[in-house]
Amino acid sequence: MRILRFFISQYFWLSIIILLGFLVRLYKIDSPIADWHSWRQADTAAVSRNFVKMGFTPFTPRFDDMSGIAEKPIANPARFRFVEFPIYNIAVYPFYYFLGINDIYSRLVSILFSLGSIALIFFIVRRYADVSTGLLSAFTYAVLPFNVFFSRTTLPEPTFIFFALGMIYFMDGWIWESASRRRAIWGFIFTAIAFLMKPWAIFFFLPLLYSVFVKNNNRKFWIKFILLTAAALLPFVLWRLWILQQPEGIPASNWLMNGDGIRFRPAFWWWIISERIGGEILGVTGLALFTLGLISRPKNGNYFLNIWALSSFLFMLVVATGNVRHNYYQTQFIPAASIFLSIGFIQLLRGNKLFVPRFWTIILAIFLYIFSIYFGFRVVKEFYKVNNPDMVEAGKLADKILPENAIVVAPYNGDTAFLYQTNRPGWPVTALPLPELVADYGVTSFISTSRDDKTNWVLRHFEILVDNPKFVIANLTKITKPIAGDPEP
Repeated sequence: MRILRFFISQYFWLSIIILLGFLVRLYKIDSPIADWHSWRQADTAAVSRNFVKMGFTPFTPRFDDMSGIAEKPIANPARFRFVEFPIYNIAVYPFYYFLGINDIYSRLVSILFSLGSIALIFFIVRRYADVSTGLLSAFTYAVLPFNVFFSRTTLPEPTFIFFALGMIYFMDGWIWESASRRRAIWGFIFTAIAFLMKPWAIFFFLPLLYSVFVKNNNRKFWIKFILLTAAALLPFVLWRLWILQQPEGIPASNWLMNGDGIRFRPAFWWWIISERIGGEILGVTGLALFTLGLISRPKNGNYFLNIWALSSFLFMLVVATGNVRHNYYQTQFIPAASIFLSIGFIQLLRGNKLFVPRFWTIILAIFLYIFSIYFGFRVVKEFYKVNNPDMVEAGKLADKILPENAIVVAPYNGDTAFLYQTNRPGWPVTALPLPELVADYGVTSFISTSRDDKTNWVLRHFEILVDNPKFVIANLTKITKPIAGDPEP
């Protein structure tokens, strides 16, 4: 009987949803890091790889790019990579150390964190709605094509979302059960890690402030809440003070807010609502369900989930340019999107006396939900494509024939995905003349997949290791023809 009860319980169905989420995320798990947003994926994956190649140094993470990445172009020969604290890379490290360096393992770690997020969404929504809504929200999060793709990338976002959701679940539980020391401890841990990874965790924190106000806690609890929050933020503050010692390793970030002045302009609304939410993420039919769910009155009168959705929108408004330029920023919106799409679906499924007969609302709900997944997949399937197979092939060959201590120039419009494929440090762009890069930074090799003026100049003056219609690999330490009289383009 106990086994039978499990098979008909909410946890059985949650297990099925998690299993399904795992299976759909295995699609093209063995793809090279050359798909959508490969530049950001390559930077993140390089840190994990260098933990094995250069030593496990989480406080001084390094990637492959030696070019300047700070707001003032400063060369970065030590290849410091100071963005989020490398929690994700730390999780990948044991896989690389014991099983060998393979991009599959880094994708697998993202998948595992994403599966944890599926469970957390269920538990959060169950608390504020009901079991059915919780299960459907978890299912939507598990199968939404946009989320499926980004949940198996080598980005820190899936890990961050897991800890941000854990912060919501445990901190909110502690707010309502202030005597629970266990919830307070876990809330502290998840909050500290979430902020260490991304300061954007503040936009997951706003619903918690709402809960404190609604609970009408006394002054003593407010002091506890503030002290716990301050303690959880301390690691983030210390990390930021630490990385200021190496400014060349800190990417420019001020432009993310409104660097191009796009906030509130018509183009901003078109990109965020039409292209992203109504196109890539939910599709036009899913946006309709989401809107219906958002305007539905919660049964218990608690607007915690609505505040969460509002704070997700607020993130897109505050970090306007970042959200327009990089669609992976919207992974922060996916939990709220999944929840309110599911609420809208259930509203139609259950019917309302103000609606048409329930028979038709059920058909409409199913129609809108299915086409939401379909329309999203039609767009997102393009993300899986390898943008430049020649770049991957050239990188693999370079890895085989170049010395392990080689430093390369692999120009790819500043995209470090090409550099990553070579498994060598170097420059993803010829920011300085090649002779200067050789003399000052020890560059030894040049690799290119395009026959531009720069590549043709290299072909004329340096030893060529590989020359075929797809790519060129040259040895910059051996000059075959004097450079004088033939300036570098």
